[in-house]
Formats: sequence, structure tokens, C-alpha cells
Amino acid sequence: MSKYFFSFFLVLLINFQLSTQENEIDSILIKKIYGVRIGLDISKQIRMFTEDYKGLSIYSDLKLKEDIFIVFEIGNDNKTINNENISSKVNGSYYKFGLNYNFYKNLPGLNNEIYFGLRYGISSFASELLSFKVYDIDNNWNNESIVVNRKFNNLNAGWIELILGFNAEISKNIFMGISLRVNRIINQKTPANFTNFFIPGFNKVTENNNFGTGITYNLIYQIPILRR
Repeated sequence: MSKYFFSFFLVLLINFQLSTQENEIDSILIKKIYGVRIGLDISKQIRMFTEDYKGLSIYSDLKLKEDIFIVFEIGNDNKTINNENISSKVNGSYYKFGLNYNFYKNLPGLNNEIYFGLRYGISSFASELLSFKVYDIDNNWNNESIVVNRKFNNLNAGWIELILGFNAEISKNIFMGISLRVNRIINQKTPANFTNFFIPGFNKVTENNNFGTGITYNLIYQIPILRR
């Protein structure tokens, strides 16, 4: 995943510099654009090639002021987990809402962003324990998988995210972005005699650790509504 991150960041940086150079010439003549932006997190599609995973995430924001955006995200994750002891599946949907603050000072006419963000995320999901192996030092169980196929429905979780992100306008009203996220679980409903290994929207969950991380790559289109 790291090679995708650095390649995407390099392309984004080049486009950021080009858009700055192109707009410096006529920036005085360009009015500021306010509108709704809608985008797709393409990191989900990248994960489909590298993991037993399917997912979709849609991003939307609205510029309230020059440096403040209200943000809403909605998505779905379907993840199969296989390790040496457990095989399970998780499927569910989530949404996140919050704010972005752009601390990058654009020249007139430019719409690039380097921002801090804050989100609150809520997820509803179901988990299925397919099989497991008994941890047995004496090997009395012959280390064979025990098939269960037990489902756990009506699970949920809530968390907060701190975000550092970067958006560059690569063409008129079209943006590419990347964000790094640190998450902390506030609450979660866990199955009886089981646990949550993965929470849709939050990603991997580890025992006795409420923190997680994530990376998003966004392709965003702005619907112009108001020019000032």
C-alpha cells in the first residue's frame, strides 16, 4: 500500500505545482467559486486488487467560507478476514460528518488546499464467524479448523477521526486529494464470545487498542453554484 501512497502523492504534488503556475498569470481575473463537491475514494478500488475486499465510499463537501468546509462521507465495506486461527466476514455501511479547515493561503483564483479535518463516524454492520482453530500446545485437536458459520447482526460502532489532507485542482472544477487519518473508537458493540476484527469505515481493529489509521485517495468534482 505504501508504494501506491508515494506514487499518488508525487502525481498530486506535480499537479499542484502546475495548477499554481498556470493560474498565477490570470488569477486576478478569476472569481472565487463556491459549490458542492462530490468525490470518490479510489483507495477502496485499489484495495480490491490487493485484499479479499469490496467497498465504495462517496465524499461530499460544501465551502462555508474561504477556509472552512462542512463534510459528509458515506460508504460500505465488505471484508473477509483470514489468518492462521480465524476466518470471518464483515459487511456493513457507515457515514461520517465533520469539518475541514484549509490553512493553505491561495493566491487569488486558486483553489488548492492543505487542511486539518475532524470527523465523527458511525457504522452499522454484521459479522460472521466462518471457522476457527483451537489454540492447543499439546495438539490434541490436530490443529484442524472447526467450522461454525455463526452470524452476529445489529453490531455498531462510533469513533472520531483527525485528518491531515491535501487537495489540488488538476483541471477546472476537478480535484485530486489524499488524506492521512488517525481514528479512535468511542464505543462499539461486540458479539457475544467473539470480537470485532474489522469495522466498516474504521478499518482494522486490534485487541486492547482503540486507535487506528487510514489513507484515502479522492477524485472530486465541484458543482459550481456561486461565484464571488
